[in-house]
Amino acid sequence: MFWDKRLLYKGKSREKYNEVINILELNDIQYTDKIENKNKGNMSMIDKTIIESKIGNLGQKEDFTYEYSVYVKKDIYEYAESLIK
Repeated sequence: MFWDKRLLYKGKSREKYNEVINILELNDIQYTDKIENKNKGNMSMIDKTIIESKIGNLGQKEDFTYEYSVYVKKDIYEYAESLIK
């Protein structure tokens, strides 16, 4: 259940996200994750395609278009946090 979990990592670096996930898996720690696309907007896919073909992604790196979140159970949070630091 959601209220039994605590946010362990939240950021825009896929590299750091992968590092956190690898550490948790190596230590047999169960987790849930969420990946959110920050480039989603109210424009239709056709409008986005036309704009991106004309001006690109406005210089935004692909690595920072997503926000990564990793959650662990509250009772193992401190242990998991000590592993990733």
